[in-house]
Amino acid sequence: MPNTENHIIERLPRGVQTRFLERCEFYELVPSTELSARGTTLTHAYFPNSGSISLVSEVGSHPPIEVGVESMLGSELLLGVAKTPWRSVVRGAGNCWRIETRALRQALTDMQALQALLQRNLMVRVRQHQALASAAAVSWAA
Repeated sequence: MPNTENHIIERLPRGVQTRFLERCEFYELVPSTELSARGTTLTHAYFPNSGSISLVSEVGSHPPIEVGVESMLGSELLLGVAKTPWRSVVRGAGNCWRIETRALRQALTDMQALQALLQRNLMVRVRQHQALASAAAVSWAA
């Protein structure tokens, strides 16, 4: 099994990390590949080791805007949401660990350390988006 370079997975206790990765598959990230479309049901969560995955928001007739680059794609699954509010696209070539939605939900039940870590990561992401929105509001007001 290849070593993980994903900073989220690396923070798991070694035993939990091993059990989690046993449920994952190694997956190549090919630039411009769409991993999910807005409003569709997520089939997998992705944990990039290298490369990058962009979240793209499309609102009305406005041009698409990148709203994030992910260390975990599919964090909405932690909230019990299966449909994604944005499109996700591979921006940079690399590889990742990928886990089916059902397997992730079972892992969250089986591994408390995984659940706690992913919840903390989601909270950090929410705070980052809040800070970006605040900065954008200040620059628009100027």
